[in-house]
Amino acid sequence: MLNRLRPNRAAGGGEEMERSFGFARLGEREGFVTVYPAGVDGQWNDGRGKTFRRPKDNAGVDNVGSIGAIMDDFIKAGKADPDRMYGVGFSNGGMMTYRLRIELGDKLAAIAAGIANLPTNLRDKTPVQALTVRIRNGDDDPMMPWQGGEVRALGRAYGTTLSTEATVDFWRTAARLPAEPTIEQLPDLAPNDQCRVEVRRWAGRDPEPEAILYAILGGGHQIPGANTPKAPRLVGNQCRDIQATEVIWSFFARHRRGR
Repeated sequence: MLNRLRPNRAAGGGEEMERSFGFARLGEREGFVTVYPAGVDGQWNDGRGKTFRRPKDNAGVDNVGSIGAIMDDFIKAGKADPDRMYGVGFSNGGMMTYRLRIELGDKLAAIAAGIANLPTNLRDKTPVQALTVRIRNGDDDPMMPWQGGEVRALGRAYGTTLSTEATVDFWRTAARLPAEPTIEQLPDLAPNDQCRVEVRRWAGRDPEPEAILYAILGGGHQIPGANTPKAPRLVGNQCRDIQATEVIWSFFARHRRGR
């Protein structure tokens, strides 16, 4: 049985995430379940310290422990396959997904993070296990800088991150993958969106692990195909050449822990 995650109907946040991304709807078709865990005060302790959602420091919040406990509960209840547990997140959630990958990598088969670079504070951490990572970033993101530096929202800075290149290199090095990727240009299915998609893949002789970067050339702080506010002047362009939820599941479906 695949890991089955359900939206948190009581909290409301899960319903909003489901409207935006549709993982639970896709799971009904593909045979997996989605859990949308809720961060304390609407934010995740992703390693930067305080985040843009609240002015206070949330460095003492143990999100890693709580998410690990949720995973254990699903396994003990027979509702999840321990070899097919995955993590996905975007922006603050994407950086939190990186932290989970570092600290809970022995529980995860793969992760996918979008519009997110690795927090600078985590650059010297050693992942507990080399696993497959998929990253999707825009090179024209006004909030999460492709070249690294300050994460900015509404004119204010909220911690720093590595560049996208350095983020990929962190995972590539941890997995001992070759330095040079294979590169694929995806078809430009929506010429008017001012974006193109380039897929860069680092892999060794074995199918696992691998590191994959979906570089959204011309893309902003947006998730391709997601039902989210567009606001291009604030967050940049949304690419319509791919549908992120479908691509992420296709990626996860190829990977399982220990293989």
